[in-house]
Amino acid sequence: MNSASQNFAHHLAALRERMLHPTDYELAVHYFLEEFAGDAAFVKASDPEQMPHLVAVLEHVLSQMIGSRVDLEGALVSHLPEHRFVHGNARTNERIVLFFYFQDEDKGMLMPIPGVRSQGEVARFQMTGGLHHPQRN
Repeated sequence: MNSASQNFAHHLAALRERMLHPTDYELAVHYFLEEFAGDAAFVKASDPEQMPHLVAVLEHVLSQMIGSRVDLEGALVSHLPEHRFVHGNARTNERIVLFFYFQDEDKGMLMPIPGVRSQGEVARFQMTGGLHHPQRN
């Protein structure tokens, strides 16, 4: 439990596989919470980054889930560049939002807690054109 930092390649591959499951997204959510969320070394190994394009996509997806326009507050976006993996959290409408994104697959997941209609809900998203880093262009 909470051992992602002991072998990033292995745990990220397992998370990716679960996220890409055609119907059971909760597999990825549970794995992320069990292996990544409480791993202090994982958080410490990640670089904080400003990713306004990602935050805008997250706001759009959450707005669709909730049924009205929402803004993310205090978005903390972190990046493991060597694994092309982005993760983070934010707040909105009295909810905590966890998210992660695989750059190579151009797919990610977000989880508002509590969910909109139930305790836990999940949305998988894709960013058309991938993730842009203005400071690196």
